[in-house]
Amino acid sequence: MARVLIGAVAVALIAALAGYMISNKHKAERLAQDKRIAELQQQLQGLQDQNEQLSADLAKVQREEERLSAANDAMARTLAQARLTGKVPPPSKSELPYPPK
Repeated sequence: MARVLIGAVAVALIAALAGYMISNKHKAERLAQDKRIAELQQQLQGLQDQNEQLSADLAKVQREEERLSAANDAMARTLAQARLTGKVPPPSKSELPYPPK
């Protein structure tokens, strides 16, 4: 009976030690995963900030492209009119983006 009891205690101690070692291993893995998640979230935030900046820059470029396209269309109409009449109309001051002073 004593042998069975000593064996059961030994098995319980071994199981407790193994459980403790496994829980420490899982804890270390969990901490490593938490650190990696924090790094990825920081990287994601940086990429989102960069995306917002690039979107703002793209919108600025698109507005400039639309403005230049409108100016190009107006110039094409003026040239077409000049070809028909043989006379180039004087440019209006509002058409010049940067009038000389």
